[in-house]
Amino acid sequence: MYPVDELKTILLNRRIPNALLFTGSCEQEKKKVAMTFVKNINCLGRDLTSNDQSIGSQSDSIACNKCGACNKIDAAMHPDIITVAPEPEKKIIKIAQIRELCGALVSKPHEARMRMVIIEDAHAMNRESANALLKILEEPPERTFFVLLSASLNDLLPTIISRCRHIRFRPLSLAQMVQRLVAECNVPSSTARIAASSSNGDMEVAMMFANIKHKSFSQKSYGGKPVCKSCLQSDEIITQGVIEQECVETEPTYTTDWISLRRWLLDQLFLLVKDKNSSSAYLYALVLAEKLSRETARMPYYISLIKLWLRDIALVRYLSKNGNLVCSDKFVNSDFVHELSNIAPGLPENYPVRGLEAIHAAEIKLKTNASVRLVLEQFFLSIIPECHQG
Repeated sequence: MYPVDELKTILLNRRIPNALLFTGSCEQEKKKVAMTFVKNINCLGRDLTSNDQSIGSQSDSIACNKCGACNKIDAAMHPDIITVAPEPEKKIIKIAQIRELCGALVSKPHEARMRMVIIEDAHAMNRESANALLKILEEPPERTFFVLLSASLNDLLPTIISRCRHIRFRPLSLAQMVQRLVAECNVPSSTARIAASSSNGDMEVAMMFANIKHKSFSQKSYGGKPVCKSCLQSDEIITQGVIEQECVETEPTYTTDWISLRRWLLDQLFLLVKDKNSSSAYLYALVLAEKLSRETARMPYYISLIKLWLRDIALVRYLSKNGNLVCSDKFVNSDFVHELSNIAPGLPENYPVRGLEAIHAAEIKLKTNASVRLVLEQFFLSIIPECHQG
């Protein structure tokens, strides 16, 4: 069952779980669906407490998008929508934040039928904060439910998972993402394929890699952030009719030229591999580490691009070893096939595996308080081929 279908069933049955757990890579999509869900619950334009059997029809389970509650939720100004997230520049949700939340939940909801607490990046809770949240989930406050957002179940306590109704947001297929980028965003097919392949199934990340400007509705936005039809597929199912409004382009929410930045990063990685002078390779590694360490907000995307570069190297080695033709459509970085074909066969056989192990180790260290620059220096120095170090 699709997430929105499952949530519609919950609405129609009028049995809201104490806690929902949304997992998947599309963070903004999960939050938009959560906002749409709570809006349907609290819409003042529809009497969800009525015993009228017509509530079972699709039209009677949809928010009006006009009442005070709907407008406040759309504008991210509703007093009974509480969000907990890692503090700016921090990577964990501390126990102090959960304690503060407990204090806020002592009083009854101000005006909502059901108050919603969103825990963004729930996997960022340390053990202390997770245990503190667990106590609230076991004895939830009156007329309050929780929505936990997480990339996966891996970093969550089993006791937290067991208290939640798990709803998984599956990534879009590569073909679906490419089709949407081409048809809805007018992205060239070659660029669309690279962006989609680099996004791990997250449509918003694919749009970012394709340098797509976000669009917003002239009368409606979700969670205080502008959205466009291509970002609203999940909301459309629950809130039929919203996308008929006029869609107007606004300023992009990001200004980075990711098409150029990706090519620059891959060029730097190839320099580390190609340079036969070990001193120059070391210098490239240190300079690259220093450059990237100043851009911590982009680090997850840099790491993702590096992993895909190593993946393509492994694929070239496999194809060459087995006498297969190296075709661009097999690679994520299809615009670098020439460079990959020239470089990869000459690298040590275990180079891609060692590289992936090294970037995984670096990723783990970056989740702690380790120095970003030192971690990156260690990684980039480790991927200089051994033949260049002797």
